[in-house]
Amino acid sequence: MGLQITRTSAPVGAIVTGLDVDAISPDDADALYAAWLKYGVLVFKGCVSSPEQHIRLTEVFGDTELHPVVHLRLPDEPRIIGLAANGGQPVAADDPDADKLVGVIPWHSDLSYMEVPTRGALLRAITIPEKGGYTGWIDTIDLYKRLPVEVRTKIQGLRITHSYRTAHLAQSMVKGSADLFPDSSLPLVSVHPENDQPVLNISPSSAKEITGLPPEEAQQLLDYLKDFACREEHAYIHHWEPGDVVLWDNWRTLHSALGHLKRYPRYMQRTTLKSWMKLGEWLVYDENGEISQEERERRERLAAEMA
Repeated sequence: MGLQITRTSAPVGAIVTGLDVDAISPDDADALYAAWLKYGVLVFKGCVSSPEQHIRLTEVFGDTELHPVVHLRLPDEPRIIGLAANGGQPVAADDPDADKLVGVIPWHSDLSYMEVPTRGALLRAITIPEKGGYTGWIDTIDLYKRLPVEVRTKIQGLRITHSYRTAHLAQSMVKGSADLFPDSSLPLVSVHPENDQPVLNISPSSAKEITGLPPEEAQQLLDYLKDFACREEHAYIHHWEPGDVVLWDNWRTLHSALGHLKRYPRYMQRTTLKSWMKLGEWLVYDENGEISQEERERRERLAAEMA
């Protein structure tokens, strides 16, 4: 049958079947890239079974880059990171924590706290839980279009601060310091450079504050946008099957790991696409152009943790 791309019934995403990763033609590569820009998320069924094929498929969409959290990288292939709750190991069914929900990562866009956010990523299921372990995606272009007109008008020209510390403390999957990176300021609304669509830059787990409004009004707006962004009707929820790989456009989507019971193992591997768009500005300087007191304190905390 050859390559088939079928839109999901959700507001985001398409399913890709019939792809031979070891023999991708230029026409297939062009069709896949166009579909990625159109749908935001592509779900590849049954076409990747090795790290080498994972890398090969990734490179259809751009250059790979190393994830900045070094301890997540695989020792023998640093372009791939491993993601697992509980070390990827199950616990006995009679363990008191067997029915504890683990592996939850709230709605976010990757590296939203960096000056240059990730272009995209491809996530591959290695070990799938018997129950749960789903992942969801939401399109922030679609979110912007769904906002009431008065809200779209209000948010023009405002900026939002995203914080690694805020995001890190909101999840339990990724260990290590909460002070690896400073806060970043970016436009609340930007334009996607490859499809010219407005994007709502609300990464709920890392969103710290909105600037450009009085504090109380800014907090109310932030709370509204975070609640609006995470509504279930906006999401595509993927139920993983063996051989699945999901690609997302990180410039226009949020995603969330919905968790699974601790009695079940779950292990995923992920590649990251190199970005070329500088969107944020790290907030490391005060009004005099000097390193701010907050930034000095952050660096001191990090140095103490690393000692």
